Amino acid sequence: MTETRVFKRSALIACSDEWMCKSLQTLFHEKGYSATRVSSGKQALQQARRNGFDVVLLDENVDELPAVDICLALRDDPLFDHATPIVVTSSAHATPRSRTAAYAAGAWEYCKQPLDADGLFLKLATFLRARDQLARSESQRLMDPTSGLYTQFGLEQASEQLSARAQRRHEPFACVAFSTEVLDREVANDRAIGVDANGFADVANIVRVQSRKSDVVAQTGQTRLAILAPDTDAAGARLLVARLQRELDSASQKTAIPRGLRLRAGFCAVSDFAAANVDVRELVHRAESALAMAQRGDRGPGVLSFDDLPAP
Repeated sequence: MTETRVFKRSALIACSDEWMCKSLQTLFHEKGYSATRVSSGKQALQQARRNGFDVVLLDENVDELPAVDICLALRDDPLFDHATPIVVTSSAHATPRSRTAAYAAGAWEYCKQPLDADGLFLKLATFLRARDQLARSESQRLMDPTSGLYTQFGLEQASEQLSARAQRRHEPFACVAFSTEVLDREVANDRAIGVDANGFADVANIVRVQSRKSDVVAQTGQTRLAILAPDTDAAGARLLVARLQRELDSASQKTAIPRGLRLRAGFCAVSDFAAANVDVRELVHRAESALAMAQRGDRGPGVLSFDDLPAP
């Protein structure tokens, strides 16, 4: 019976030399890493952006796109996890200038062939311990310092205080979940296309600035927001979405926010939080379920209430 090996870490290996690539893959397997091999720099860049590898190892002269160019592209990519160690390997004839260029581009380590495997994996263990500690710290951060939005953890913490007040006062309460899209006028039927991370950052800032002080605005995904809105019923939730849409339309005339951008929103609102027999986490879940339904089909409703969803 074949034993299934469980890997605790993952690595991306980019190397055009098939024999060397296989050797590196075997080495990483022995050290407890699953390893994905690619033979070109362009493939490496796509994989590194798309998948959450723990380590990225690049041969300096990989085909199509050199390791230094990959490092530069990843360094400036908002979708890449910048706590991921990047290791560049080089031939035995590497120069000090090559090493300096790799570090300047964002490489964490620069190793000559043949590799000092023990030394490399000891350094990777140190890097990854620091990465894990950072992840633990960020998971308990209330707000993102860059965007000024609440984190998922912050959303949960704030919900406890808001729900206690709403329950005590028998107030209405709503959660509204958002995503965005842009109508591509050059495609038949105005097909909707997604908004990239940079464009969404501008949208998120508008939503944060234009929300009430009592609202809690959190980023719940790469291109998703949620607003906890105290003292807001179903009619108020729809008015909130309409107001934010007007603000985005206005901002598109003056900023980089694309014209034709529209909000997709799902919400769940109760008129008396104390009598509703539901907690805030469930409101958030229901709002996101409504958003998922609103996102289906380019011409579906832009705003959808959880109460309007078909029964399961």
